[in-house]
Amino acid sequence: MKTEICPGIYRDGSSISIDLSIYFSNPDAIPAKVFVDSVNGMNMMLGEARLALFRLLGIDFGGESVLYLQTVRNGSKIQDFVFRIFFGSDGEANHTADILHQRFGLNRLMESKHVQNILIAALVAFVTRDVAVRYIDSEKAAPTIEATNSVILNAGRDLNIPEGTIEKVFTECIGNRPKAAKGALLALQPATMKAGTIVKIGGHDGNEIPQTVVTNMPPPSVIKIKDHPATYNMENVRIGVMASDIDRRKTGWAVRLPADSPFPGRRISAEIDPSIDTADLMYRREVNADITVYQDTNGKPIRVLIRNVLRQ
Repeated sequence: MKTEICPGIYRDGSSISIDLSIYFSNPDAIPAKVFVDSVNGMNMMLGEARLALFRLLGIDFGGESVLYLQTVRNGSKIQDFVFRIFFGSDGEANHTADILHQRFGLNRLMESKHVQNILIAALVAFVTRDVAVRYIDSEKAAPTIEATNSVILNAGRDLNIPEGTIEKVFTECIGNRPKAAKGALLALQPATMKAGTIVKIGGHDGNEIPQTVVTNMPPPSVIKIKDHPATYNMENVRIGVMASDIDRRKTGWAVRLPADSPFPGRRISAEIDPSIDTADLMYRREVNADITVYQDTNGKPIRVLIRNVLRQ
């Protein structure tokens, strides 16, 4: 049964859904191609930033959680998105729902300032600031950077998050920042159809993206996206160790990466180097190790090689 945890966030079995709206003051219908590009851009941006959003929401995503775009509704002024997070079990989803309700569900936020919309506005500001630094001349970039910094700072105040925390989490946890920034530019494209269009994340009364951000942005085509490196080496990192079949070095093991890693909390299939004695691992829940994380072309970690186990 679907139950509301806090405004705009719901639990249904082993999943949690997050409602998101973007309002454009332009009364004209959004051209079909611009609309499709905008939807794809939003999905691209949130795909790169999902771990950052999870951490800021306080979501325990250790159970192989996946964020995906479930529904899009388009009106002449508003795009409504529903993103769903899947957990490994009803129990994990219920635990997360309790955390979210305690943090955000007890009338701590005004109805018009839903927590997810505040964070998405801050995310758009953060990644478009990177664009301003790289692609806009200094005269235009200065007010744009000031405007985006203001959005990030206000988001922290609205959510009672210590100053600098949002920016720190985004810096650490967004996967491919150029890709996230390109997604943000695509998501904001409907605002470029008519001069003076106001953009608000969270509907008519939501969090406004300052006009200097929208009017000074270059076209998304200027950002050239590079694939993530195929591997990511980490030295002396504290990992959780799990084994479903200790005799199978390549398929019977998994690790969980620590909160301060680029892939925090993820449970990932693991392979153990032949030089390592599995007895060093099978009775320990955590070890310090040198590892290599293998990624797909989107930067998603798909496998970990444990190269060396460090003595403690």
